[in-house]
Parts: sequence; structure tokens; C-alpha cells
Amino acid sequence: MTRENEKNNMTNAAIVDILDLLCNEARNSVHATFGVMDALPPAAAADSGWKAYVEISRSSADRLLASIDDFRSFYSDPAPASDGVEEFDLGLCLAETIELLNLASRNPASVIRLEAPAEPLPVRQHRQSVENLLARILDSVSKLTPTGEICVSASSFSSDAAVLCGGARVSIAPPDSGLAERLLNWLNADPQQVNFRDLPDMPISLALMVAGKGLGALGGYSRIVREAGVPTHVTTHFPSIIQDADQRRQESRPSSLNVLLTEDNDESFALSELMLRKENVARARDGHEAVEMVKKQRFDIVVMDIHMGGMNGYTAIQAIRDWETQTANARTPIVILSSDDLETQRQSAARSGCSGFLRKPLRANDLSDVLDRLKGTHSLAL
Repeated sequence: MTRENEKNNMTNAAIVDILDLLCNEARNSVHATFGVMDALPPAAAADSGWKAYVEISRSSADRLLASIDDFRSFYSDPAPASDGVEEFDLGLCLAETIELLNLASRNPASVIRLEAPAEPLPVRQHRQSVENLLARILDSVSKLTPTGEICVSASSFSSDAAVLCGGARVSIAPPDSGLAERLLNWLNADPQQVNFRDLPDMPISLALMVAGKGLGALGGYSRIVREAGVPTHVTTHFPSIIQDADQRRQESRPSSLNVLLTEDNDESFALSELMLRKENVARARDGHEAVEMVKKQRFDIVVMDIHMGGMNGYTAIQAIRDWETQTANARTPIVILSSDDLETQRQSAARSGCSGFLRKPLRANDLSDVLDRLKGTHSLAL
């Protein structure tokens, strides 16, 4: 290692230490400030002007904390992906992400339009990391596009590399070709070469640089495509990770799903747990606990009882969907469990945003049909 490289590494380490300190101090200050605001008398808290002020303050504080976190991530060593490797349909993942981003957008003049792939696009990767990267990149491009359509498409690609077996790529074409050029530069930015004084569109450009670093950590890369008659676009490539022989043998066995069962009655839970004995089952005793558990852990499916004390199932489902929209998280399949008549279930299911419904008393065949369909979407082609 050269003396110049040693100097740069020491500088990066010092920057990370400083940002750690700033991040902790900023969080403590923000939490203390809003703790005081939350303790105001009810009359003040109910004032519409005050509510608007608090909301603006919270948004500003969130942007500040996000920027500090992004600076730290940009100058830190790449962290290994915390989620496991699985095979999934990148096209379906992309469609869900775009739907959530369009719903959450506050700018009706700018929209992300997906050209849906004609066939499934299986890719073997760290799914949650890929979803988070796509959400970050597309959300940033949307914020940089005040008007017009952002055209997105996806396709597969092949590779002869020893540890990769092809994968899938996502093409992003903003209405402004100049933005495509800047997008590529930000995704491929070198921390040692960035001059933040001259960097436009902060902190969005910083968020894209962090996304580019994360893409590289997954073995991916970005390219720009300029062709006559085709809008200039950037492609982000997500290569598939090859399984070794031990992984293939292990994953060829029937897979288990991570199931969250929301049920306040002990007897009903015991019966449902028996039917789910081949799955990994977690329990929430009410709607509020279910919402908090979904925020902390990704579940393959949530089975939600409806009639519970405190927060009922429909309210919990709506809270989960609102959180997914606000945070650009992928939609978790949620199946309601109720003794209501079928028409009531259908109407309530449509309003709350759930994926299906099961009737009480629960029958093993009905539940297994739902789980088998879900496993089919997660099955691995070995």
C-alpha cells in the first residue's frame, strides 16, 4: 500500500468517526426536541398551524439524519448484505416498488412508468438489498424529475464469469438525457474523487452515490446506453449468485416460510400453529404488535385475525400498507382470518389492501393451498 493510499484510508477512517459522532449528537438533539413538542398541552397540539410546523420540522430532521447516514455509508467499507440469498422475480419486485413509489409521490406531474417484462426475470441475489437499492435509485430519479415520465424496463442478461450465471438488469430512462448522464456519474462515483462543493442536487446525488456503492457490493454495475432512436438510459445490472453444491442440496428440500400469525385467542393460535408446524411461525397477540413486528422483520406472509381487542385486523393491515408506502418497502402478502360472511370479507379485504382471506374455523386444506401458492413464487430453479 502506498503512502498516499495510507493517507486516504486514515482520512476516511477519521471522516467515519466524525460522522458517527455527528449522527449520534443529531439524533439525540432531534429526539429531545420532538419529545418536548409531544409533551405540549392538548390545545397546542391540536392547532393546525402547529401541526404543520411540527410536520415540516420532522421532515427537515429526517433529511438531515439521512444525509449524515449517507455520508457515513459513502466513506465506510461496504457492509455485507444482512439478508440471505434467494431466487426471486426481479420484474415482479420492480413492479411492486414502482407502484409504491408512485403512490407515495407528492408530485403528480412526474410518474414512473414500467414496461412490464413479457416473462419472469429470475435472479438469485440478496432480495431485500436489491429492493432497497431499486427504491433508493428510482425515488432519487423521481425527485430530480419535476415533470415527465421516467420509463423503466427490465430484461435478463447472460455471463460467462466463474461465480456468476447471468442475471437481470433494470433500464432507467429519464425524460432529460442530461439526467441520465449525471445518474451514471453518481452511481459510479469514486469517494476519493468527489468534490462536494461543486456537487449539484444534494443530498439526492449523495443518496445515488451510496446506492452505486451498494450495487457494487452485490457484484452489480451500471452502464449508459446511447442508441439512435432510443432515449438515453442507464442500466443497472444485478448478477445472479451461483449456488455451491452444498447450497443446492440444502435448498432442494421443501422450503419453510416465515409466517406471522396474529391471533389473540390461545386455543385458536394452538390449532393454527399445529397446521403450520412445517413453517417458521411467529405470533402477534393484537394488531398493534403485528404492525411493529412487520416493521422489524420481513415475513413471507401474515395471517391476520380480524376481531381482536385493541387494534383490529383491518386497521392493522391499513397501518402496515401505509408504512410500506411511506418507506418504499415491498408489500407483504397478508391474508385475513375471519368468521364474517364472504361478501363482508371481500369488501373489507379490498378496502384494507390484503392479499386474500380465509374463513374461521380454519381448515388445513385451505391454509395449505395459500402457502403452496406462495412457495411456488419463491421456488428455486435448481
